[in-house]
Amino acid sequence: MTGAINASDGPSFEAHTAKSESVIEADIPRRSLRVGVLGFSVLGVLAVASVLMVLFAVPMNTRYWGIFENFLDLDVYRHGGSVVVQGLPLYDGPVLEGMMFTYTPFAALLFTVWAVLSFKQAIVVWTGLNIAALFAVIVLCWKYLGYRLDVKAYAVSALATTIFLFMEPIRTTLWLGQINIFLLLLIVWDLGRDEKSRLRGIGAGIAAGVKLTPAFFWAYLFITRQWRALVTAVVTFAATVAIGFVVIYNDAYKYWTGTLVDSERVGPTDAPSNQSVSGLIAQITHTPTPSRILVLVFSALAVCLGLGAAWIAHRHGQKLLGLTMTGLTATTVSPFSWGHHWVWFVPLVVLAAHYAMVSKKRWAWVAPFVFLLPVLNWSHTWWDPSVIPGTDRFVGMGLFMFVPPEYLRIPTVGVYLWVFTLAAVSTLVLFGWKKWKIPAPDASAPVTTAA
Repeated sequence: MTGAINASDGPSFEAHTAKSESVIEADIPRRSLRVGVLGFSVLGVLAVASVLMVLFAVPMNTRYWGIFENFLDLDVYRHGGSVVVQGLPLYDGPVLEGMMFTYTPFAALLFTVWAVLSFKQAIVVWTGLNIAALFAVIVLCWKYLGYRLDVKAYAVSALATTIFLFMEPIRTTLWLGQINIFLLLLIVWDLGRDEKSRLRGIGAGIAAGVKLTPAFFWAYLFITRQWRALVTAVVTFAATVAIGFVVIYNDAYKYWTGTLVDSERVGPTDAPSNQSVSGLIAQITHTPTPSRILVLVFSALAVCLGLGAAWIAHRHGQKLLGLTMTGLTATTVSPFSWGHHWVWFVPLVVLAAHYAMVSKKRWAWVAPFVFLLPVLNWSHTWWDPSVIPGTDRFVGMGLFMFVPPEYLRIPTVGVYLWVFTLAAVSTLVLFGWKKWKIPAPDASAPVTTAA
């Protein structure tokens, strides 16, 4: 992704982790993320292609479907905050044109800030902050992988940010005005830090207080015995729940005693956009109410696979990989996972590029594209004016929205789950195999790039 880079052999991961079970950030030698002319040329071409695809693959002035023609979820956030400000019931009915508010009471309190802005003002500010957050995630990935944050690192991050705009989870997040990139940033920033940090875990607790899915990271902290961070995350989450009860007691009581488990408020389980285990089983069996036993069994298998990969990664000092596998696992086993929930593909592609850099094998550069191409915003349009009022078409965005022949149905409808499976199996094979060795970050190692 960033050009051919060859590094001399350094210590193996086994030797690198023999000193300590976890890698302390301050002890990691920093290497420069060097990219030659060829690397920047490739990134530049991909960035331009990404912008053109975002703006014109689905024409940007297309009603509802254009990149600047939606922001429905952002408007729901604003109206949820407005309902709180007005002292009205938050969970008794729709807050905007049939749309329910599905987030926590604590999230609603945070969204009151956006209620003071007009819709157009909120769109500009929210979009700008989302893109800045995406850039920050990529920068933090390079930092936690042991690279110096010099001018080239920021330039590569800016180009990568632009390329990832055409990733379906990112494009859809921007299109709907979703919150997932902010939660990704909170987790990466917080749990990617030095494990000796006293406040490590507070970001994970806040993220879970806004949207419950990040609470899955507690399992990762537990199996890797990061007790301080686990306690901090749980206590912080409890504080967000308490704040909800103190400020909007009736709404908090209703949410935590019933609304929380009402999945129909999110969407039908067999929707093609539900890229989770339950969604895949529902679509394969052609029913909106898939077998609970099947869902439980395959979810348990996914948890074992994903958290097993995360644990192996952590044991080898690959903290970012462990976090990424945990984030992907949480999305896989969630009752309902829209495409835009899969923002953890961003650090996955960055990690694949990193491992390609430290490998001497040129074929390793296939890896970033293997993980990137299936999750791009490939779109499919068909005429159906009855689906979206005021439009004459339906645009399916993401490979999972294609209508394939029956023999390709399983690979297509669950494409994000197969990417997760490939990432988990690759992690287990590469880091679980004792003879596998990759150079650890070494600032003194000579690094050469293609012209």
